[in-house]
Amino acid sequence: MIAALAVTVGATDLILAASARTRLRAEPIVVQWTYEVVIGGRYLLLIAGIVMILSAHGLLRGKRNAWRVAMVASAWSIVGHHFKEADAAGLASCAILVIALLAGRHAFVGRPDQVLAHSGWRLLITGELVVLLYGVAGLYFLDTEYRESATLLQSFGAVLRLLVLLPMRSIVPVTRHGEWFVASVRFGALLVVLIALARVVSAVIVSRGTPNDRRAVEALLEQWGTTPLAYFHLHGDKYWFLASDDASFIGYKVVGTVAVALGEPIGEPSSCRLATEEFVEYCVRSGWTVAFHQVTPAGAEVLAANGLKTLKIGEEAMIPVQTWNLDREGFKWLRSALRRIQRAGLEVVELPTPLSAHDLEELGEVSDAWLADGGHRERTFTLGQFDIDELNATTVIALRERETGRVVAFANIIPSYRSRAGNIDLMRRRPDAPNGAMDALFVALIERFRNAGLETMSLGMVPFVGADGETLPARAIRLLYERGERAFNSQGLFRFKNKWHPEWEPRYLVYQSDIDLPRIAAAVARAGELPDPRSVLTRVRRVARRLPFSCALIGVITWLMVVTRIDPDGHKPLLRAIGLSWHDLIRLEVWRLPTSQLMQTRPGLVWSIVALCFIAAPIAEWRAGTTKAIIMFFLCDWVSTITVLIGEQIVHGAAAHPSVRDAGSSSGAWALTMLVLSTIANRRLRTTALGVASAFLVTALVVHHRLFDVQHLVAAAAALTIIFVMPKRESRVRSPASPGLLAGDAVLVPVER
Repeated sequence: MIAALAVTVGATDLILAASARTRLRAEPIVVQWTYEVVIGGRYLLLIAGIVMILSAHGLLRGKRNAWRVAMVASAWSIVGHHFKEADAAGLASCAILVIALLAGRHAFVGRPDQVLAHSGWRLLITGELVVLLYGVAGLYFLDTEYRESATLLQSFGAVLRLLVLLPMRSIVPVTRHGEWFVASVRFGALLVVLIALARVVSAVIVSRGTPNDRRAVEALLEQWGTTPLAYFHLHGDKYWFLASDDASFIGYKVVGTVAVALGEPIGEPSSCRLATEEFVEYCVRSGWTVAFHQVTPAGAEVLAANGLKTLKIGEEAMIPVQTWNLDREGFKWLRSALRRIQRAGLEVVELPTPLSAHDLEELGEVSDAWLADGGHRERTFTLGQFDIDELNATTVIALRERETGRVVAFANIIPSYRSRAGNIDLMRRRPDAPNGAMDALFVALIERFRNAGLETMSLGMVPFVGADGETLPARAIRLLYERGERAFNSQGLFRFKNKWHPEWEPRYLVYQSDIDLPRIAAAVARAGELPDPRSVLTRVRRVARRLPFSCALIGVITWLMVVTRIDPDGHKPLLRAIGLSWHDLIRLEVWRLPTSQLMQTRPGLVWSIVALCFIAAPIAEWRAGTTKAIIMFFLCDWVSTITVLIGEQIVHGAAAHPSVRDAGSSSGAWALTMLVLSTIANRRLRTTALGVASAFLVTALVVHHRLFDVQHLVAAAAALTIIFVMPKRESRVRSPASPGLLAGDAVLVPVER
């Protein structure tokens, strides 16, 4: 609630800072503020609003530093509202926020990452000093840009006012460059503050542990690992919390603001209670809610001794392999299934380790077919995923055809450590496998574990089974089991596992407060989820990660086109602000070089630019890599732009218009087009395509005599120079590659990928 209130107050401050006049003035305050102070109030509201919105993330996680930042921002906001004609609406909202912050101060005990917090304070101090020196030097030496020359002391005082986002009093800019310099000081100061605050109020950055930590965890698992989930502590999605005596650990995963531990602490019994106490304290200081998922009865006793609550969330099926008998009554269905598998010519085998390339390929086919059938998907946290390294580190039992050797189903056995239970992870089969395929694997696994001297075989937990008690959480668990079959399939899982006549062992969720249960339930559900590779959102994210430059370029260009389409009158001011002219170039305003490429010379949608950028940029980045695409787009455009501007001055001289601004993405897009054509594998086709593109550009220049046609041709020539000349130079330095690869063919394969 406080985080939401901070966002609301911050947004209110931003709106009131931008408003032309106050709507609700507090009449009892009769102090008449000058115009400068009113402007200063706007700046205070601006920075207070931004800081309060940024602090909301830390407030939501219970960060103490975020609470302090929000209090300071509220004070700034109150002062700013007084300066801005004493706005009653703003003052009231700030007062409510301050009261809420003070009333809930005890809830904000989370600490930030200490290294990141310290670097934030160092960045704040160092950055503001750099901005201060930059501003003092600029105001002192840029005498011609201001109404009166400033002394060093006056410059220092003026910059101090700029650092706190107040207007200058004694120094008044009279040129556009002078106004830009003042704005740059304000922008630099604000940027330093925001970056530093983001570090100061950041969430705890949890380390996954050093190699020494992993060795310590492996040693503890070898000595004390007694649960079926012990092996999954070594998966890459887990963090490790080692007790201060290094005799026990807790494996966990942070999901939002919840730290979900996998089972109970593992280690010496006397150290497990210490690990629990330290882990809970660590989570509280980090602003996390703590939860232990799938805890055994013995582990629940240890955790309950630390004052935590327990809730039965299901039962795990354990087959007693030593007394299990295929001939017993009730297994007629199983005997029929085994005879069916035998008639189909299938056999159960153990694949030799390390797995051969052929075996891995077949297992991958089985896994892919299983995932594609019936909406199956990979999961994590309490389960493993199809991973070649993991399969090679475990024992794989497969069901395959005797004649062809084709694998139709498989399962892998994971280490049991000190547990007396045999554990399996992946269980996958082809959709066309005969009925009873997995049953045959299960029988073979039971026999294997029996021969190994183990007592049971784990079939995993069935959620929501056997919930007892009349508390509200227990009744909710029973309701989910009875009414949530479509979503959770708990009853179906229970029927499938119960037909093996297992022994059922309870599993618990251990937590601190009932009020946290909804959040914990959502976190536990999300802990095992992986992004669905078939979903639209996952595919968009994958494309954005693979093509960051193209996505950014297309987004900015499209945004500017749409803006100028909606408001054509705003095109000329934008062009003046970010376009490039000869006058800008000789004044060394080099920052206009990249910005001028993003702005088109006419308002609205320029379809030729849309076609070039939306097609050439993604293909070029995909084929040649992000770095090459960026270099090609910007460098070739700069070469063409600067060359044309210099050539125009040489040809036209004084008749040229030095203030006419050049802009557009077409030159860079043509450079990317040449890069795309150069990646065609067939040499003859590649040469033909490059020749046709070059001929098109030359013909356009000869026919139309337009200046931008010259730029396109120069950009294409620069691109070809980079593509063909530089790789040849590199090929003389590199060690010889494949003897069949010609020097001129080095550009065909993007070796940097």
